[in-house]
Amino acid sequence: MAQEKMKTFMQKHRVDILVVAALVLVSLAVLLVMNLTRQEGAYAEVTVGETVVGRYPLSQNGTYTLNGGTNVLTIEDGYAYMSYSDCPDHVCEHTGRVKYVGQPIACRPNRLTVTIVGQTEDSVDFVS
Repeated sequence: MAQEKMKTFMQKHRVDILVVAALVLVSLAVLLVMNLTRQEGAYAEVTVGETVVGRYPLSQNGTYTLNGGTNVLTIEDGYAYMSYSDCPDHVCEHTGRVKYVGQPIACRPNRLTVTIVGQTEDSVDFVS
């Protein structure tokens, strides 16, 4: 009896199962391609509003006060992260450490964005 129910279920939902399986396979393929093609960045580029205000090498450890003291960017061991922000939500601090081209850290209340960029201006990334 249980075997018949399973067979009936499979017959009724065969297309649904195939669509879900195809979506899972495509998603896994996209993740694999993105992980295999990502490249480590060379700089953390800081933008306030629409203006680039700084570019800091990921190869040099340092702590940088940004935007008049509203934010502090820390670069350590090739990673950049926001170690302090005076904004109410602290989303930028919770973003964590970033190092791959295209990865952003955004502090919207302070209009500040840190984006990891490659060695040259024409570095290609999947984000843009």
